[in-house]
Amino acid sequence: MRILHVTDSYLPLLGGIETQVARLAGRQAAGGHDVEVLTTTPAAPGARGRSTTVGDDGVRVHRVAARVPGGFPIHPRSTAHVLDRLRALDAADERPDVVHLHMGVLAPTVQAALRPVTRAGLPAVLTVHSVWGPARHAFAALDRVVCWSRWPVLWSAVSELTAAPLRRIVAAGGGDPDERVAVLGNGVDVAAWRLPRVERADRSEGPAVHVVSATRFAPRKRVLPLVEAVTAAALRLPPGALVATVAGAGEQLEQARRAVAAAGLADVVRLPGRMTPDELRELYRCADVFVAPAVQDAFGIAALEAQAAGLAVVSRSQSGVAERLTDGVDALLADDDAAMARALERLVTEPGLLDRIVAHNRAHALAADWPQVLAATEDAYARATKLAENP
Repeated sequence: MRILHVTDSYLPLLGGIETQVARLAGRQAAGGHDVEVLTTTPAAPGARGRSTTVGDDGVRVHRVAARVPGGFPIHPRSTAHVLDRLRALDAADERPDVVHLHMGVLAPTVQAALRPVTRAGLPAVLTVHSVWGPARHAFAALDRVVCWSRWPVLWSAVSELTAAPLRRIVAAGGGDPDERVAVLGNGVDVAAWRLPRVERADRSEGPAVHVVSATRFAPRKRVLPLVEAVTAAALRLPPGALVATVAGAGEQLEQARRAVAAAGLADVVRLPGRMTPDELRELYRCADVFVAPAVQDAFGIAALEAQAAGLAVVSRSQSGVAERLTDGVDALLADDDAAMARALERLVTEPGLLDRIVAHNRAHALAADWPQVLAATEDAYARATKLAENP
């Protein structure tokens, strides 16, 4: 199969869309597909112009980069470049079998290229990777003008949380949401995260329950409320009962460090900065609980990786993370931040609860393992092909 991914955001930018599109493309190439990516993300900060490279994963990446204020991955003529690539593929008799477009909220290249792609008769899948929030009203208003929900596209999203606005807009436009909207979750290499566990009695910090998180220190990720919840739980528990490591970097890291120091818990709550995937794996081997405090997380890949490592998860119940979890089985779900702190206390004090959840997560398969995700994606491509054949 010939697959063309179109995405404004791509590596070397680091975020959910960037890493997941790269991983999906690499997995598809490893499966024998001919995979290309077209992006407006430059190969290095400040780079501009057109370039094509083939990575070690076999994915051909076409970059169309412009220097714009703020360094955003935007190009004023990106749609023309997408159409140029499609014409070149046609001329070489290498027309894509499917065009898979990826967006968050603002994705000028994807949003402008979508209609020309469908007019060319190409099967198209568009995946929404972010929570739209108030922007859903603008997309709904635009649909009333241009009727984009009726185009021959399989609309998809990484969770039910992100799919809900799509379903409502498609239904309002007279379409069948069950037929036109799919959930395509992100993938995780579960085997890479299933490492031998270091039991609490054998750790350097002793028998304390070790709580971890890995995130960006940005307001949307709600790291400061996470630090407050961990602090509240630690202050109510006996000394030495709980330690926490919150990995990541960002604008609120120094503020979080000041809050921990002010609470006198610098020896309990550790904020080491950004950690590599290998460093996170080693951290998770000596950890028990992963906390996901965001309420606007579309999917929460970090929480899924921690669950694959066998950690119990504490998540806000309103997020896309919570969709894949069952309270009391593989996680504890919290309706607010106070409940998040109480959940941590329960995992320390309630006999057998933490060990039961950890044992469950270490023993059970995850639906987000790559074989299942790739199969679901190919099914979406088949559905998109039918839509293109019967617009």
